[in-house]
Amino acid sequence: MIENKVRGYYLKGLNSREIGKLLDISSRTAQRYMQSAKCKQLTAPKTREQKAVDMHKNGWSYAEIAKKMKVCKTTVYLWCKKVRNHQNIQE
Repeated sequence: MIENKVRGYYLKGLNSREIGKLLDISSRTAQRYMQSAKCKQLTAPKTREQKAVDMHKNGWSYAEIAKKMKVCKTTVYLWCKKVRNHQNIQE
């Protein structure tokens, strides 16, 4: 059932536009399936900051991430630095 596929992709961190492309449906249709499946109640999607940090951990450069997310390269650097500092404090 398509609703289950939408829920699965949502839980993996994809947004409605990305889900729509994968399932060959419009992003608005994907949003409707997400609403009917009550996806928002299951888990909160990753923030832009979390996505940027994950991309950097997977080998993306700050410039590549900035271009993809349409933010300044310095912003991406500061996001990653903030996470690094937070991890150092916890250790």
